[in-house]
Amino acid sequence: MDAAIECLLEVGYGETTTQMVAKRAGVTRGALLHHYPSREDLVAGAVRYLAVKRTEEALRTFARLTQGESLIPDALDLLWALYQGPLFTAAIELLVASRTDPALARQVEAVEEVVVSSIKAAGSAMALSGISAESFNELVVTAMDAITGLLIRCYPARDSDRPERAWARLRTHLLVLAHAQVGRAAHAG
Repeated sequence: MDAAIECLLEVGYGETTTQMVAKRAGVTRGALLHHYPSREDLVAGAVRYLAVKRTEEALRTFARLTQGESLIPDALDLLWALYQGPLFTAAIELLVASRTDPALARQVEAVEEVVVSSIKAAGSAMALSGISAESFNELVVTAMDAITGLLIRCYPARDSDRPERAWARLRTHLLVLAHAQVGRAAHAG
């Protein structure tokens, strides 16, 4: 599966073939086809593999958080760091390809639900006393969605400082949102 992810990163979904993946993995095409009879099966396997890897990485990331005033800023910074690697880039490649491929779209949607629910479960354990687990999770999912959009928008300039500048701006707004949530919870309680 690492070879399939590497191909997705290098040449994109449209150009990834079973032959290319087999060569990169150092196996015969026949051996690959034994496990994944079609390109669609291979990509579905890659989607599931990617979900497991992204979930594991997210859970490791959230496990490093500690309670206190810096929990929300730290959680946002860890999410930003989590979205910088090749797993996110491969996920975006599949997400974009799923727009015109209904079978892939079903796979990606199922996987995204698993990733988001795992991150929500990890976030629930980290919820502040001043904010409910549900509100904390909504903040995390909102941040994930916003970071995804920001990074897609910055792909053409990813080798510049534009993504970091955009992140600083987005982070400020997410912190305002978080503090508003904490304030609403304090007034409701």
